[in-house]
Amino acid sequence: MICIIDYSLGNVISIKNAITRIGYGCIISSKISEIRSSKILILPGVGSFGRGMENLKKKKLINILNEEVIEKKKTILGICLGFQLMCKNSDEFGEFNGLGWINSTVTKIDNKQFRIPHVGWNKVETSKASKLFENIKNDDLFYYNHSYCIKNSEDKNFKVIAKCSYNEEFVAAGFKNNIYGIQPHPEKSQKPGLTFLSNFIKSKC
Repeated sequence: MICIIDYSLGNVISIKNAITRIGYGCIISSKISEIRSSKILILPGVGSFGRGMENLKKKKLINILNEEVIEKKKTILGICLGFQLMCKNSDEFGEFNGLGWINSTVTKIDNKQFRIPHVGWNKVETSKASKLFENIKNDDLFYYNHSYCIKNSEDKNFKVIAKCSYNEEFVAAGFKNNIYGIQPHPEKSQKPGLTFLSNFIKSKC
């Protein structure tokens, strides 16, 4: 079973519809029992880093996520803000600590030339062969909606598999052991996004 973590931030219905469309069942839940019984977790997210961490704390999800992801090594995919929350900290509207699974800092995109937030269609440029981007070309477009990003990962165990350029280069996708993250929204990225989700789920089921 695939569980989309419900912490009141994120396109949970859109993600569920996308996963259903590619032939897999999933649930949207914040229940500890359902998180524990799921094989794959998805941490979505739209909004600010501080609000995201606050909601995870309010729903008492941090301990169960640490237990399942860090201790039990359950596979998880973070999408947009969900990916950022996996990092150690962010300076979005202040200084906030994240889940700390990835030793990286989330910072604002340099806005000297382009409009912020970065909203709309842009490329995901794969830096190396990855099953997650199989049958996806470098000129295929994904949908982005963010002002903050991971520019350089300080985590030697985090493998960057794709980048994006928007005035400056930032991490579009990567993984560390059982922890995966993607900055654009695959659930809103039409065929390339559905292909990415299908590749991810097939490789982990």
